Parts: sequence; structure tokens; C-alpha cells
Amino acid sequence: MTGHRAGISPDVATILTEVAGLDGDAMRGTDNAATAANLAVAQTRLDDSIGSGISGRTITATLHVSPDGDNSDGSSWAKAYQTIQAALTAASTDANDCTLILIAPHATYYDIDTTGDPTWTGNYELRGTHRIWAAIRNEHDTATSVFKFTGKVSLVDLAIFTEDAVNGVIFTNNGWRVRTCGFNSSGTDGANTSVYIDGSAALTRGGIMGDVQFIGNAATTTAISINQSTVNEFHNVNIHTCLVGVLIADADSDYNKFNNIDIGDSALGLDINAGNEQHFDNIHFHHNTANVDDEVKDHNWINIIGQFPIAILPDNFTGVACDTGDGADAWTLVLQTLYTNAGHGPFRIVGIHLEPAVAGWYRLHMTADETIYFDDLMFDANKREGTAAPSGTEYIFNAGTVIKGASKSDSDGVDGLIVWLEVQLI
Repeated sequence: MTGHRAGISPDVATILTEVAGLDGDAMRGTDNAATAANLAVAQTRLDDSIGSGISGRTITATLHVSPDGDNSDGSSWAKAYQTIQAALTAASTDANDCTLILIAPHATYYDIDTTGDPTWTGNYELRGTHRIWAAIRNEHDTATSVFKFTGKVSLVDLAIFTEDAVNGVIFTNNGWRVRTCGFNSSGTDGANTSVYIDGSAALTRGGIMGDVQFIGNAATTTAISINQSTVNEFHNVNIHTCLVGVLIADADSDYNKFNNIDIGDSALGLDINAGNEQHFDNIHFHHNTANVDDEVKDHNWINIIGQFPIAILPDNFTGVACDTGDGADAWTLVLQTLYTNAGHGPFRIVGIHLEPAVAGWYRLHMTADETIYFDDLMFDANKREGTAAPSGTEYIFNAGTVIKGASKSDSDGVDGLIVWLEVQLI
């Protein structure tokens, strides 16, 4: 066979050839000391090259963690560090390096056993086998979190467990990653956050979370807290039994994107205190005390799913007058306010009830910004079905939005029209 070995990258094939040659030298007794040193160097290069292949990212060094290692230098499974903190401490802190730390399964759990917020400053990828196979805790009496990372960090296939008032993971740099991980804070009894994206010292951006599960305590846990961080992406995230599912704070926390998020059995799903134009797409709410508390009210909502109540408003038999313009085919001269949302969450208009004053044809159109009309209804006041109709709009409006309307008819003069809206409050 010519070229590199089948299925192996050229770099790895080259190193394997070197290792084979050095092993032959060692067996022949040729310059044993030099051969051993060269073999160690080649082995390290091989481990690092394989590490890059495992991660799918550029890796400059690879360390191993296993309860069965000899706790020497982490260069192999046999020499693996027995604790994660030992590997993190040994890893490079050079801003131009990235260390892959491979974490073996553990029969019980890894204990970080460090006071306060255990802080590491390098660039790392911490990778387990499956999210529940390598549980991680910090059981030190004065611990306040499990990990705090100030460099660029990726977590893959890990499970973070917290108790008391201990937080999970804190990120303070750009480009953080959390993939196929689990966070369990059901045993906490004080205020805690599972993932804290902390840009309070300097604005952060560009993080990604995917395929992550949170189980919290509905009285104490915030699953995800975003503080002064922008353009982050969250997808395929399940959040259950938390005090708050997602908390967004600081005016610079703009343009974060949430897709395919399930939030259930929690006190509050989304708590948006600051930050503009978040994107929410395919969000499923269920069994929460409240779904959204939005203080900003300028976000993008698509396909919000749940069992949401519908109310006919105003809640009376008087309705809201939206009389036509003066003359046939003349629109209302001044837009009439049909509904003012005073809630803290988004809403839909799902139906319209109408009481026309005269027979004939009417049209009613509605706007949320006094520029674009999101629905246009035409009905025959001679027919019963003209007095109640569904709204065909897919618009989801932000809290605080004012719905206005205008009408016209095919008869002369000003014709009366009374309107009620069916509002679905999310």
C-alpha cells in the first residue's frame, strides 16, 4: 500500500511510522537513552494528533483524567490524573494553546473539592463519554461554584451536579461551548445558577449551547443566566423544575437566539430584564406558573407552543367602537385603539367579534405599528357568520403592544362597528 494508512490522517500515519522505527531501535538496544527520549516525544505528538481527531478542533495538547490513572502526568490513560482539577492545573495557560482534557467514566463522581469559584484561565475542551457517565461536583464546604473559566472553553458530554447554594459553571470569555451536557441542581437549597454567562467585566459574545438538559429546584435554580453577553445561540435545550428558566440582564445582552427550547414545571420560563431583539423560535412552555416576564418588549417570536388561555376583550358587552369613514368605501379617518396589552408576556390575536350597525359589506384592518396592517377582514353584515371570524395572522406581539384598527363600508355616511378581540396570552 502506498501513501498513508487507510482511514488515518497523514500526520498520524507519519508519527506512527516514527514510533514503529523508534520501537525497533529500542528493541535492538541502539542508543537506548536517546531512543527513549525520542519515543516519548513521538508518543506525545501522536496523542496530540489523535486528540485533534477526537475533538474535531485544533488541539495543542491532550491530557487524560481517570480514577484508575497513576496521577503522574496525564499523558495517557495509564498515567491519567485522578482529578479534573489536577489536569486543569497542569494544562497550558498560554492564550495560543488549547488543551483537550479527556475524562473517563467514574463509578461515583469527580469532586473538584475547591473553595469559592475554582478558576482556570487557559483554553480547554473538557470531554467526557456521555453526559451522565462522568458526574462532576464541588463538595468543598466553602465552594460557590463547580467551575469558573476565564479563557475559551468547550464542555462536551459532562454532567454537573450541585447542592446547597453552589453554582454550576461560569464563563467570562467569548465563544464558550456547552454540548450534550446535563446540569442537575435539584438538591440545592439556596439561590444558584447552573450556567452563568458573565460579561460584567467585558462584553462577551458568540457562545453556543446545544443538546443540553437542566433539572433544577423550582424554588432556587436559574438554569441559564446571561449578563452583558450578545449573539449567543441556544438550541435543543430542555429546562425543568427551575425558579427561572432563562434570565437575560444588562442592556448590552442583545440578539441572542433561542431555538427548540422546552421549559416546563418552573416558576418562570423567560425573565427578560434587559437586552434588545432576542430571537425565540420553537419555544415550548408547559406547566409553568408564568411563561414570560418581559421588561424590554422588542423581541422576535415564532412558533411559540403551549396551552395558553384565550380571553375576549374588552371583558364586557359594550366592545370598542371602530366606526367607518364618512361615505362609501371611506376608511376611518383616525385609527381607533382596539386593545392595549398591559401584561408582561407576548400575545396573539386569534379571533374577532363584530357588531355592525347597518346591513351591507364592511372591511376592518388592524395594525400594531400604525404602518403595516397585519390582518384585513371583509364580511357581509347581512350574514350571521360575518359577526364572528378567526384571525388568520401568525403574528406574535410583544408585551405592551397596542392594537389599532380602521374600518369602511359600502354605504354612505358614518356606519357604526363594535369590535371585540380574542386575545391569547402567552
